[in-house]
Amino acid sequence: MRRGLYILILAVSGLKAAQPLDEKQLFDRVADAVVTIKHLDRNGDQEGIGTGFVIDSAGRVATSLHVIGEARRVEIILQDGSKYEPTSILGWDRTLDLAVLQIAAENLHALPLGDSAAVSAGQRVVAVGNPMGLEWSVVGGVVSGVRQFAQGPMIQVAIPIEPGNSGGPLFDTNGNVIGVMNMKSTLTPNLGFATPINGLSRLISRPNSMVWERWLRLGALDEKLWKAGETAMWSSKVGRVAVEGTGKGFGGRSYIHHTLKPTGFPYELETSVRLKDETGAAGLIFGSDGNQTHYGFYPSNGQMRLTRFEGPSVYDWTILDQVNSPYYRPNESNHLRVLHDQNSIRCYLNNELVIESEDRVLGLGTVGLTKFRQTSAEFAGFNLHDPPENHESTIDQNELDPEALVRLLQLARNDSTMEIETSLEETLDATPDALERSASLLDKTSRRLREASSRLHRKQVGRELKQELANKEKDIDLFWAALWVAKHDQPDLDMEAYRAELERMVNECQEGLTKEATDEQRVTFLMDYLFVDNGYHGSYTDYQHEANSYVNKVLEDREGLPISLSVLTLAMAERLGIEGLEPFPLPGHFMLRQTLSDHQMRLIDVFDGGRFLTYEDANKMLRQRDGSITDSRELKIPSKLEIIQRMLRNLQVFAQQDKGMEASLPYVDLALTLDEQDGQLRMERAFLRLRVGQAQGAKDDLSWLLEFGSDDLPLDRIRELRDSL
Repeated sequence: MRRGLYILILAVSGLKAAQPLDEKQLFDRVADAVVTIKHLDRNGDQEGIGTGFVIDSAGRVATSLHVIGEARRVEIILQDGSKYEPTSILGWDRTLDLAVLQIAAENLHALPLGDSAAVSAGQRVVAVGNPMGLEWSVVGGVVSGVRQFAQGPMIQVAIPIEPGNSGGPLFDTNGNVIGVMNMKSTLTPNLGFATPINGLSRLISRPNSMVWERWLRLGALDEKLWKAGETAMWSSKVGRVAVEGTGKGFGGRSYIHHTLKPTGFPYELETSVRLKDETGAAGLIFGSDGNQTHYGFYPSNGQMRLTRFEGPSVYDWTILDQVNSPYYRPNESNHLRVLHDQNSIRCYLNNELVIESEDRVLGLGTVGLTKFRQTSAEFAGFNLHDPPENHESTIDQNELDPEALVRLLQLARNDSTMEIETSLEETLDATPDALERSASLLDKTSRRLREASSRLHRKQVGRELKQELANKEKDIDLFWAALWVAKHDQPDLDMEAYRAELERMVNECQEGLTKEATDEQRVTFLMDYLFVDNGYHGSYTDYQHEANSYVNKVLEDREGLPISLSVLTLAMAERLGIEGLEPFPLPGHFMLRQTLSDHQMRLIDVFDGGRFLTYEDANKMLRQRDGSITDSRELKIPSKLEIIQRMLRNLQVFAQQDKGMEASLPYVDLALTLDEQDGQLRMERAFLRLRVGQAQGAKDDLSWLLEFGSDDLPLDRIRELRDSL
């Protein structure tokens, strides 16, 4: 009896201890672990505000990555008013939009992390943050559900989310953090989303750190190219410039000037710009005094505008011309070009003259970029041509003559995409750009035109890539070949910009190396440069994302697959003159291998921060993964063609899993372009084509196999299948 009473008392005590906290009780318990995160401009003034929370008593603070951004000074303010700038960023994940910062503080109150896998609809939750700058605000609500987005699962909460809440903790009623507040719904003010906390737990277990001074340079404007004027949050990344936030000038104006200046009239200026909010404006400035006075040509609220600013206020602003143009493409990238001489200004939109002016108030001046109001914008391909380039051939190449356009219409109305493609190659000699232009003008037939354009673009990429890989092995630029793989899916990719970025990194790395350094020391230095100083890391949270296979995205995001990180590392090593480093194709986990001065070998796992391993380590990894008893010493070093084929195989598999079989076909097509004699690959394509309804294509592949296939193929089965088609 006494024992039963004791158990009952324990049970009641447990129930009492597990009683949920109300909003006030929870706030009192956690408030001193919630921090304010402020963006600071160059003058130390506040530009924006967000939230974070302490996860370790020694000064680790978690938040959303977009709260801190890149190349932005931030200030972390504790509840007692003490202020800190981060000493380092311990880890970040772009896909999950998470970051962990280190500040020089000790004995802090750290919040316990819960288990977001246990979150369920209807569960009560509480958020603490700084909505609209109202610091340390608390609000309660319920979980509406767990929704799947492109970046992964998100916790949907019935809580009003406002700017300033981002990065703040979402609590269960026991005071455990189960999510990081991320974004609000555009449909209703009482609906928001939080990143599940388990993603943060994974990030903490595999950090990718970088000192804060280097993080501030990540994405910062290149001071050799750009000079900031009216402030906003400008950033640059490999040939592209982005801006967000609101400038302090009239109409939220902000601008930057390029360090190159026209040497005389005439000159030509161009860029491409995409507005994220069509109610805003962003584009080119020229004839500038380097301050408040300049001409501007830009899209504004769907119209094209040529303006003249002669000072900071509305009274100094003149609209020289404003037109509606059918050539403007909302929510897409638009090409702007200005031809400026002493007597006229000619403004082009997507190669069409839309505005002419004889205004001569402003002189030669400087050139740059501008934006207005609250819109975010992205610029690419900024160029100053002095003297102007001849655009006649470009325009001719991007337009079809009327007779060709009529034939194109007839094809698009009646024929299949493959028939269109064949006719175009044989009769129209059209480029993908010409097809893209025609597709924009012909709304009713644009789908088929775009499909044909995409196929032609990919064929051209295949030819260029095959030509690169046809060189002698030592002359093949593996990085350039990998860029062609990326361009296969990104037609607008500026490959030269990324090659220039690679050379910049090589030069920066070279500055830290001594001439006496051995190859072993140089490789160790390179590993530190990439994976310690610059935060490159393997993509653990979203391994199959296509961006991880594109070397341009690896450069931008500093994240990738084992093979794409290996390609980058090999490219840098080759340009640094390092010998004895070669690709090492561990099954399912690509690595590098280096021959040391004593003829010993060491393996390098670039996916795991450039960690050095032995053959025994690699064999153990294989056994743990799939029970394999393969001896890694016996693995064959792959050719550069085989490396590219392996990258294509990854893209094929990921596309098929994510989007279906038809989405995987272009990668098989490209792989076969590189090796037309691969019978196994051709048979694979034949069956893929069959399963997505491309019977004629499947029949062509099967016929090829019967004529050229090797005896180890099931030729009788292939003939039977071909005849049935």
